[in-house]
Amino acid sequence: MKNFNLLFLVIGVIMITSCLGCNTGGKNPHSVNPNGIELSVEPGPNWVGKRKFFIFSLKRTPQMAAWVEDSQGNYISTIIVTNKNAKKKWLSAPKEGRPEALPVWNYKIQNNTIEIDTVSAATSKGAVDVQIDNGSLINGQEYSVYLEINFAFDYNEFWTEANSGVNGQPSLIYQGKFTQGTSGKIKLIPIGHGSIDGSDGNIVNELDSFTTALTIINDAYIIVN
Repeated sequence: MKNFNLLFLVIGVIMITSCLGCNTGGKNPHSVNPNGIELSVEPGPNWVGKRKFFIFSLKRTPQMAAWVEDSQGNYISTIIVTNKNAKKKWLSAPKEGRPEALPVWNYKIQNNTIEIDTVSAATSKGAVDVQIDNGSLINGQEYSVYLEINFAFDYNEFWTEANSGVNGQPSLIYQGKFTQGTSGKIKLIPIGHGSIDGSDGNIVNELDSFTTALTIINDAYIIVN
């Protein structure tokens, strides 16, 4: 009987210890960094879609990356990037992955020896809410947060299967500027798009050819503490 009770005690301790690290889906008030940057992305009507492959219908979610740059356009750090882009693991894709999915981010990280795995995540089917430490930023200096997002096979009259490959509409780029040390909520607004074929990391300041891609997200903003 003593051994039986001891077993239950051990199981109970294990369950309690495990639950201390559980993610309940809400924010943990004790995890908020008073010096952090919080990125929030609210899904729009085109966040989740379906694509037919032969007799199969597969759900699709967007690929996304967000990062920080200084006022001179120098890359500082990645906030979040979806797993497929971080690990370059795509179905029926070349060994180098699909740089055309997030071409601007891909070019930004080429010369940076950073640990992308620490900020990579599966594409969320709901809202994205992530926080990073901005302790390395300099007070009084201006920085930008960029968000690049892409939904494959998102064709329209301008971006067709014939001229845009797997992409459809190219990756959209959103930007929001903030000054380190000044708290506030800053909306990220679309400013252009990335290369259709991944051949460069330039931002093209054109949005007139975009339709459904503009509804991948409903709202995106950062909160600087």
